[in-house]
Amino acid sequence: MKFLLALLVVVAFIVTSSSLVTAKSHQEDEEVNITGCLAPTSGRATFTVVGQQGVKGDPGPEGPQGPTGERGVRGEKGVKGAKGEEGVGLQGHRGLPGPMGPRGYPGLDGERGPRGQQGPPGASVVNLTDIQYKQIREEVSKEFTQLLQCAAIYDSCKELHECNPALPSGYYNIRTPQGAERVFCEMNTRNCGNITGGWMRAAYIDMTDVNNTCPQGLIESIHSSKRMCTRSNANAGCSSVTFPSHKLPYTKVCGRARGYQFRSTDGFATYTVHGTSLNSYYLDGLSITYGSPRNHIWSFAAGISKDRNLGPSNCPCAATRQGASVPPFVGRNYFCESGNTGPQEAQWYLDDPLWDSQGCASGSTCCNRGGPWFTTTLGQEVRDDTEVRVCSNEIKSHEDIGLDQLEILVI
Repeated sequence: MKFLLALLVVVAFIVTSSSLVTAKSHQEDEEVNITGCLAPTSGRATFTVVGQQGVKGDPGPEGPQGPTGERGVRGEKGVKGAKGEEGVGLQGHRGLPGPMGPRGYPGLDGERGPRGQQGPPGASVVNLTDIQYKQIREEVSKEFTQLLQCAAIYDSCKELHECNPALPSGYYNIRTPQGAERVFCEMNTRNCGNITGGWMRAAYIDMTDVNNTCPQGLIESIHSSKRMCTRSNANAGCSSVTFPSHKLPYTKVCGRARGYQFRSTDGFATYTVHGTSLNSYYLDGLSITYGSPRNHIWSFAAGISKDRNLGPSNCPCAATRQGASVPPFVGRNYFCESGNTGPQEAQWYLDDPLWDSQGCASGSTCCNRGGPWFTTTLGQEVRDDTEVRVCSNEIKSHEDIGLDQLEILVI
């Protein structure tokens, strides 16, 4: 009984103390909760005290990584964005080189190089027969001689052809008194007698090639789509073109021309009317000369008609009525034809070209004079330029000559 009483006293003391403490805590804005429980366990009292919440502690160590989750569902396709501005790219790499071009014609020889080292000993000829040995020696000697000849600088197309007859026709560098010149060498022609190669082109006109133009001194005329070169002066007389020879020597001339007549060309009739010298307009046609004073090479005359008796204006070789005779300085070095059948009319006769040795009237000897190419030998070696004159004894509205092809070769 005494024990129980003592216990009640203690409890009452604790309750009283708790009330005091609570009151004091309200005054100091602090709070302490104390709960107690009396339990008859082994004669002892057990108390549980709940205090103020403590300060948040530091985070604990990172735990192990969890397993990878499942792949989410693919989202919807977004709206196409606006086109961006054009960028500035870097320059691309250089392309591969193109194919090799055709081999050019041989140029001038360079300076002689230093002597090379002695080569290894040749093969033994002990086992060769006398015939085999002589054959090899002759072949080596021939090749060595040709090598020496071709090693020199060429002075003409003729020397170049003699060095190597297999060379094709084309442009080559030739040594001239004026220095190296690029000239056209004809290496294989059947038009110049028995000399097939080694000719140098001295004059050239080809208006059938649309890339070509008339040389200075002549003007281009077009009639029914046919391009040709005519006189630059509108009055009676000649228009002249000079072609250089580069001061190279020659004794033979070979060539051809093709032209057309307008209206009333008069062959050689003008010779007795307008002058008797080579320097005058002695024909209606072409006059080929060289040097100064002029020396005659060849004449290409145009008669008025093939088959009409029109007096001296016909060709000297015409059938119906032979025209005026050729001048003495011309001799037999001429061709004469007419493109007109019938009386003369104010038109270009384009259906029958002049000087092609075709379309002559029956009984005419104009087409059997060896044309259309001529070959002549000069009396001496010359180095003069070639002159081509287009001549007529009347104004262009009365008569004219058109030239669309011309080629003069010398050797």
